[in-house]
Amino acid sequence: MNTTIKSTKWNTAFFDVVLPLLLLLFACVIAWAYPQLLAQEGARGPAAAVARTSKSYANDLTYVLIAAIFLPLVLRKRYPLVVLGIATVLSAAYSASSNPPTMTAIAPVMALYLVGRVRDRRTTWIAFAAATLFTLAVTAHTFTDASWIGDIISTTAIFAVAASLGDATRSRRAYIASIEQRAVDAERTREEEARRRVEEERLRIARELHDVTAHSLSIIALHAGAAEKAVKRDPDAAIAALRTIRATSKESLDELRAMLGVLRSADEDAPLSPAGRLERLPDLVRTVEQAGVHVTLEVAEDLGDVPAYVDVSAYRIVQEAITNVVRHAQAPTARVVVAREGDELTLEIADDGRGATAGASEEGHGIAGMRERVAALSGTFSAGPVAGGGFKVAARLPLKRGTQRRDG
Repeated sequence: MNTTIKSTKWNTAFFDVVLPLLLLLFACVIAWAYPQLLAQEGARGPAAAVARTSKSYANDLTYVLIAAIFLPLVLRKRYPLVVLGIATVLSAAYSASSNPPTMTAIAPVMALYLVGRVRDRRTTWIAFAAATLFTLAVTAHTFTDASWIGDIISTTAIFAVAASLGDATRSRRAYIASIEQRAVDAERTREEEARRRVEEERLRIARELHDVTAHSLSIIALHAGAAEKAVKRDPDAAIAALRTIRATSKESLDELRAMLGVLRSADEDAPLSPAGRLERLPDLVRTVEQAGVHVTLEVAEDLGDVPAYVDVSAYRIVQEAITNVVRHAQAPTARVVVAREGDELTLEIADDGRGATAGASEEGHGIAGMRERVAALSGTFSAGPVAGGGFKVAARLPLKRGTQRRDG
């Protein structure tokens, strides 16, 4: 990892600093060597070559101008347009004067390439047009009658290639960056979806555990108290209470075991549905009556096609409401009605107990859990005291998905 970072830094330093300095050195060598070569040619050839040598001789100003052309390239990434302007003006001025021909034209080409790489397309092609027109205008007097068309085409083509390569590099990097960003966003979305599913599953398990344990422990506590009071004066009643405790405990353990089996097993044959269904309401009512609350149960007969998710939720709502009656209401009687009205399953659990205290507070887990179950099915829910005393829980559960949620 460190080796890769060092290699990247070295490559960046080479292209930013070392490469312009190497080009500067190479251009100076050419400027110095060119007149020497012409002088040797003049010694062997016509006098015109000697005259051309004297006009193309490099002086101190030549080297200063070469340095002024290449040194700004060190800052081309920080000030791309400024460096392009400097390189274009000085390179054109160098070519238009009687200086030895060198590779100074490469400086504006490099600067233009970088402009295309770091700026938008419109800016790139405006810079291309400005650099090309300025160079042609300043150096036009150096074109010969035989080659001026070729000089114009070659100059324009070189600048166009630099701008095109820079723009293509920028587009490719932007495309790669967008792909990487989409990959990051997709990964983040997957993580958020996983967290959301875990949270929903946690809440579902919490509701199931609350429904099972709250009901069972309430029944066990009541029968344990009854057994304690009757153990001396009525042993048969105490035994009956203990049998109810044993049966309720076994049922709760079976439900918890099934629930934990779903969590632990990835097998397709694992029990995927809770034990509670509407068909078990008579058993639930029988357990509550053994605790001393007489319950009237009215269940509609046409419930065979009730979806499983509604069936389970309805059972849990009735179970929790009845548990609240046993724990809080101190009611002698209660009434449970399960009916079907069109495409809705209606639930009503009412008692004649202590009213407002019967259902505990709105902040309690029982009513909150029932409300969450109904809301998850886009149904309506209400719970509160009734006139004349008592407490009533009512819910309407849609039997078809897609029904718009309504506040209850």
